Amino acid sequence: MACLLALLATAGTVFAAPPEVRILVDVSGSMRRNDPQNLRIPALRLVNELLPDGASAGIWLFAEKPEILAPPGKVDQKWKTRTGARLERVHSRGLFTDIEQAIAAAIAGWDAATEASDRHLVLLTDGLVDVSREADKSAASRERIVSTQLERLKALHVKVHAIALSDEVDAELMRLLTSQTDGWLESAKDADTLQRVFLHMMEQAAASTTVPLEGNRFEIDDQVSEFTLLAFRGAEGATTLVSPDGVTISATQQPAGTIWRTEAGYDLVTLTKPQPGQWQLQGVEDPDNRVVVVTDLGIALTPLPSALRHGEILRIEAWLTDHQEPVTHSDLLRLLTAKAMLTPIAETIPPQKEGAEQTPLQEAGENRQPLELALELDPESGRYRGGLETPSLAPGVYQLQVTLDGGTFKRQAAKRIKLVGSPVTIRYAQQLPSEATPAAALIPTLDAEPDLIDPSSLSGYLLMRGPKGNDSVIDIPKTKTLPLVLTIPVKMPGDYQIQGRLLARTLTGETIDIEPEPKHLVFEFDASSLLAHDDSEQDVAGQSISWIELSVYVLVGNAILSLLLGLTWWWLHRSRNSIVAVKAKQTSGQPA
Repeated sequence: MACLLALLATAGTVFAAPPEVRILVDVSGSMRRNDPQNLRIPALRLVNELLPDGASAGIWLFAEKPEILAPPGKVDQKWKTRTGARLERVHSRGLFTDIEQAIAAAIAGWDAATEASDRHLVLLTDGLVDVSREADKSAASRERIVSTQLERLKALHVKVHAIALSDEVDAELMRLLTSQTDGWLESAKDADTLQRVFLHMMEQAAASTTVPLEGNRFEIDDQVSEFTLLAFRGAEGATTLVSPDGVTISATQQPAGTIWRTEAGYDLVTLTKPQPGQWQLQGVEDPDNRVVVVTDLGIALTPLPSALRHGEILRIEAWLTDHQEPVTHSDLLRLLTAKAMLTPIAETIPPQKEGAEQTPLQEAGENRQPLELALELDPESGRYRGGLETPSLAPGVYQLQVTLDGGTFKRQAAKRIKLVGSPVTIRYAQQLPSEATPAAALIPTLDAEPDLIDPSSLSGYLLMRGPKGNDSVIDIPKTKTLPLVLTIPVKMPGDYQIQGRLLARTLTGETIDIEPEPKHLVFEFDASSLLAHDDSEQDVAGQSISWIELSVYVLVGNAILSLLLGLTWWWLHRSRNSIVAVKAKQTSGQPA
């Protein structure tokens, strides 16, 4: 392996363009309430340090207008140093929240996209579109974002990743921008979580090459010229590092070539020319800890979807890079093993609608174990390929880790994937006779994944088969919003089978045909209560008019009808006599 690494040769062109990342940071006055300690600064420091060299990045602040903080440019040490010195300019003094102008400023300079374009826009905000004290102007700005500007983003192949920092944010706008561009949406429950959220965003947009961190231990090989350790701290925790030769490194004990940054909630430790071998982290074992490496040997992945429909196969392709170009040396590639692991994240999915309950990531009894898959080498392309099956997984957020293992070195890349449930779901409720609701009924409620389905496209039918041929068919009415609640009357107790067929269109324009699982329900109630209810209605109707009154109505009606018929006969007879008289006079030569 050492000989092959020394003789490593590359060929061909870069398989994917370097990522281009533009970051928009809200500095409106409401941030004084939602980020009182200005934790956006340490979060941006984390981003600044973890952005991979060779990527392109730029940062803007925005309120009533955008203000450039770090001009777009190629990320290198000079860019990071210049950007880091400017982060203290982040403030909370803005008057408005002009998201439209901010997006326009960030995408300026991006020309027509190519298939290789890898463009990302990260938007951090805590509020609504607010461009003026006049509400109609803000509404018009929002409308331009969801129409003209969104189409522009899609044409430029820009993935929008949004961070919502308060409950006051325009959640529907953020969801639309991210889902329509295959981006990532995440809520920071408070400013303290911003560092982790920005870490996740960077892994979605411009993932760095890392080495696996297992049990707070990691291996550094002789191809690594520098590593940066991100270690989150507990409430009273402290971080220390132990080198392969047993030397302890801490914030107060640093050998030459070490940079130790202590920020709110985390430590960032960078070592140049680190000693090869096994290193140990002494501190909190946290799933968001990372070891980012600077090395000629890296890992690259084909673009992966941010969201995946339940049951779809997650297709993965990975390859080894040398100086950011694909390695094609077949003798070396055959010695590597590649694997992908999909791990559920222990958190809940935020409710999609106000008042909805949070959905657990996994239901009790379902498989919570990580899925692992060996990737196979395709000798012709030099790529390691495989597909992860998802039918056994519950909807939720998962961490994907792809690892290349060369024996003497390991390289890893991570990304989050949201596995969504069935695009359209139906819940059934039974309504039994009562004083409030005298009739029995089946109440189906139709809902859909807001990130996938256009509600106005939903159509189809439900068929309910009951006892003694008591069947009902109901067409799905047109609607603009979901959930949609329907009512199907039930006339007698017994067993009922419900099935149906639904059609819908995804936000990307794809038509999907859905056949919901058949449902069996048993209605148990006293049928006589329904009959009594029907009889009582008839009795009330009968009591409202007596037989005498009915006879009078009939006699009067017949008299009026007879009078009308008599008048009609008289008029027709008179008209006929007049015509006969005129004809007689004409025959005798007399004037009519």
